[in-house]
Amino acid sequence: MPFKEDPSCLGESRKKAEKCLNSLWNRLRREPKLCELYKIFMQEYLHMGHMEEVIEYEEPDVNYYIPHHCVFRPVSNTTPLRVVYNASALTSSGKSLNCIQFNGGTIQDDLWSIMLRFRKHKFAFVADIKKMYRMILIDPNQSDLLRILFKAEVNDPIKVYKLCIVTYGTSSALFLATRTVQQLAKDEGKDFPLASCVL
Repeated sequence: MPFKEDPSCLGESRKKAEKCLNSLWNRLRREPKLCELYKIFMQEYLHMGHMEEVIEYEEPDVNYYIPHHCVFRPVSNTTPLRVVYNASALTSSGKSLNCIQFNGGTIQDDLWSIMLRFRKHKFAFVADIKKMYRMILIDPNQSDLLRILFKAEVNDPIKVYKLCIVTYGTSSALFLATRTVQQLAKDEGKDFPLASCVL
């Protein structure tokens, strides 16, 4: 993650994340279907290695706990539930993870260029990279800035986890994901020229 300020300027953030988790569980208790989808989503994060439990007892001097909640869209066939990370939540110092990051700027083509290309051919194909952000690991030295709190049941003790991947809700996520795909196209172009050209 590209920083414009040293992350040591961040204050205490765990209390806000804990309050948000408790508020989320108040909602989940009333909505069993939502509760089940939320647990499945978070278990998938664990299973795929997108987050890992923090087991050390001592907190690092510099950390950030990201509050999260879930958005339920029953009409969506692909993603009826999405967990939203709020890296704009202020810490006790009045700063958030997002306010100390560069967003990286826009490096994808502008909309005008994309629309013009649609007129060049008779057929156009649109594709999506499944779980694109989640397929890109972040620097392990920065993972303490992507801590979350989670518990699988309402009465379980709260556990601490570190997100290991580019996380939507952070200012630099779009830049990091797009820049990684561009670099992948360059690095693998000699072995996969057609895919590289498309990317």
